[in-house]
Amino acid sequence: MAGLKSIWKYMVIIAALFSLLLVLPGCESIGSSKDGAMEPPMEREGEGANAEVLPYATGEVAGLRPLTVLRVEAGPKSVELMPGGDRIFVNDLYAHKNFVFDAQSYAKLLSVVLPDEPVEAAFSPDGRWAWVSLYNSARVVIVDTDSGTLAGEVGTGSIPKEVAVSPDGAWVYVANWDSNTVTVIDASARKRVKDIPVYATPRGMCFTPKGDRAYVCIMGGDTLAEVDVSGGHTVVRQIPCGQNPRHVVLSPDGRTLYVSNNLPGTVTVVNREAGTISATIKVGRAARTMDITPDGRYLFVCNYEDGTVGCVDLEARREIFTYPTPKPIGLCVDARGERLFVSNYSPPQITVLEIVRE
Repeated sequence: MAGLKSIWKYMVIIAALFSLLLVLPGCESIGSSKDGAMEPPMEREGEGANAEVLPYATGEVAGLRPLTVLRVEAGPKSVELMPGGDRIFVNDLYAHKNFVFDAQSYAKLLSVVLPDEPVEAAFSPDGRWAWVSLYNSARVVIVDTDSGTLAGEVGTGSIPKEVAVSPDGAWVYVANWDSNTVTVIDASARKRVKDIPVYATPRGMCFTPKGDRAYVCIMGGDTLAEVDVSGGHTVVRQIPCGQNPRHVVLSPDGRTLYVSNNLPGTVTVVNREAGTISATIKVGRAARTMDITPDGRYLFVCNYEDGTVGCVDLEARREIFTYPTPKPIGLCVDARGERLFVSNYSPPQITVLEIVRE
C-alpha cells in the first residue's frame, strides 16, 4: 500500500512539471523581448506621462488666415511684440503716437503722445521701458510702458531709425540714417557714450544672444558691420550680405544671419562665424522688415512694393507663398509662432494673421 502511495506521489510531481513546461513559452511576451531585454509596459488609455509641450508651434506652415484688424490713426511705421509676449507696441509715424494693445484680447491699452514721428522701438528686457527713435528730432525718447508717459530722452545722430537693445539691457544702439553713425547709449545711465562711424547709411541691427556682437545693415552699401560690443563698441569686420541691406534677424541658435535686400528683393543667408554668404533667396519687390518663427524654420518678409507678406521656408531656401496685405512696412511674429502682426501704411492698421500649420 505504501508503495502505491509513493508511485502516485511521483506521478503528481511529473504532471505538475509537464504543465509548467507548457506554460513557460507563453511567458516570453510579458515584460521582455525575444532577446531577453525588458520591454516597457503597454500604456493603457489615460495612463502614462503627458507629451512634452514645446514653448512654440511646430509643423509645416501652409498659409495665413486673417484674425482681426487693429485700427490706428496714420501711417504705422512698425509693430513690435513686447517682452513677455502679452502686449503689441505700434509706432504710428504720422500720428506722432505710440499705441499699445493687449496681445490676446486686442484691446487698446495705451495711447502715448510723442513730440515727433516715431520710427522704431526696442525694449528693456522686462518690457518696462521702450526706446523710441524720433525721425526729425535727432533723439530717442524713453516711454514708460506701464503708465504711458515719457520718462526721458537721449540725443542721437541725424534721422535716427532702427533701435536695438542688448540682451542684458545694458546698451542701446541707434542707427542714424543721415549721419552715417550708430549711437551707443548706456541704458542704466541714460547717457550717450559714443557714436560709431560707418561708411554709408545704416539701418537694421541685431545683437547676438550673448550680446558680445552686434550687426548693422549698411543700407547705403552691401555689407553688415560687425561690432565688438565688449571691445569698445568698434567695427571689427565688414561682412558681405547683398546690395542695399535693410533689415537683419538672427536664427534662434545664433549661427545664421538673414538679411533683407531692398533693391534686388532678396534675402541673403549669412554664416555668422565664417562671415560668408551661403545662399540668396528671391522674394518680392522692396524686401523690408522680417521676422523669424521661434522654431527657426520660417521667415516672414514685407514685400512692400508688391503689397504682400512673403513666407520663406529656410530649409528649402525659397519663398513658398505670399499673402496680400496693403503696403506692409513692418511685421513681427508672436512668441509661440502662431500669429503674425503686420503694420500697413494705407489704410493705417495692424493686420493680425494666424500662421496656419499642417
